Amino acid sequence: MLLRINGTSASPTNQPKPTMKLITRVAAFALTAVAASTALKAENNADQQNVADQTAAATKDYSTKSTNSVATGKDVKAPVVAAAPASPMFNLNVSENYDSRYMFRGVDVLAGTGILSTTFDPIWHITANDTISVPIWFATAVKSNAAQSAYRELDIPVSYTHAIGQWTLGAGYQLYNYFNAPSINGGSPAHQGEQNEVNENVAYTYTNSIGSFTPSITYYQELGTAYGNPYGSVNPGSSFLSPALAAAIPLTFIKKDGSVTFNPNTQLNFGFRYNNNAQGQAQTGLNNWQFQLPVTWQITKVWSATGYWAYSYQDTGLASGTVKTGNSLGWAGASIGASF
Repeated sequence: MLLRINGTSASPTNQPKPTMKLITRVAAFALTAVAASTALKAENNADQQNVADQTAAATKDYSTKSTNSVATGKDVKAPVVAAAPASPMFNLNVSENYDSRYMFRGVDVLAGTGILSTTFDPIWHITANDTISVPIWFATAVKSNAAQSAYRELDIPVSYTHAIGQWTLGAGYQLYNYFNAPSINGGSPAHQGEQNEVNENVAYTYTNSIGSFTPSITYYQELGTAYGNPYGSVNPGSSFLSPALAAAIPLTFIKKDGSVTFNPNTQLNFGFRYNNNAQGQAQTGLNNWQFQLPVTWQITKVWSATGYWAYSYQDTGLASGTVKTGNSLGWAGASIGASF
């Protein structure tokens, strides 16, 4: 799932889901909403904007992008240093996204169908180094069947980011609302659930003549009602760790002004009783490895378009309800975004 912030683009997760939740929300925020997951489904969006503001003049009109999902990229910075223009105090980013799979933290949530989603992301630049963003994400299943029913999801994250030079520190809270979700026990697919999550993250961005590169790590802790109870959708005390590496590389051989960027990112994820297998047993240890390969075109100062291909591998029998996720899965997505 992919994202976009303040004139820059990025991609669900941490930020996919389908990549906003790193959704693999790669498409969930579809690089047209600078996040991440998803993921990416979003938590590092504010971090990326701070870097983008500092580097905009140095890159002339280079557009800066990153991918959401649970891990995000950083903005491109040219080697020539120049004074950065003042940023507006408030920004709004919106995007329409499509993911051919709803992959979230290694699990194919809706096996057999993709998702359509909308991102609405107001951003408040409190100071030059402090940002709060609320990238609301609403998704629907592309088709209904015995496994997916009429799946709907509404996520409301709140993320705070503080920049210290090339470092960014962040913390956030996210409320997930699931409607007509796949059943936990394999029965009627009409489960309704809620999930409360907090996270902390740290990232460092370095640049060279090629682009910018950002290693990061995000740790998620689950709160709320356990499986088996009304609205329950978490394993009590579970958590999820996502080390990631992202890049933002202007493709000047396509557009000399740098308005087309390649934003690859990869995550090696670890779960601590976070995901279950098809027998309902909570898994601890290596969760999955995945990567996304998004390309974003900043068409105008307002509009951008993103397309991506992604891949995930796991061999621990992860499942959505009783439906096992394939060990090796690829998927794709696209989004259109606007920034005001």
